[in-house]
Amino acid sequence: MNLKDKVAVVTGGASGLGLATVEAYLAKGAKVAIFDMNAEQGAVLAAQFGDSVLFCQVNVADESSVQQAIAATMAKFGAIHITVNCA
Repeated sequence: MNLKDKVAVVTGGASGLGLATVEAYLAKGAKVAIFDMNAEQGAVLAAQFGDSVLFCQVNVADESSVQQAIAATMAKFGAIHITVNCA
């Protein structure tokens, strides 16, 4: 599976199955927006993965939080091709 130039949003991406998904997508060439409530872990991941990752602190139960994160993802990467819901 080649994900070069694709952008994925992974909710719950800062740990567990979500993080495994983030790592797999990055390995296949995707850029990934991680939506998660854990800002501390998100900062670690953003530093670890660099420009290929955007971390957004998001409560998926709060529509405005999700909308802001989507806007930030679009501003950074210009598109969203894939969504994975692990939150």
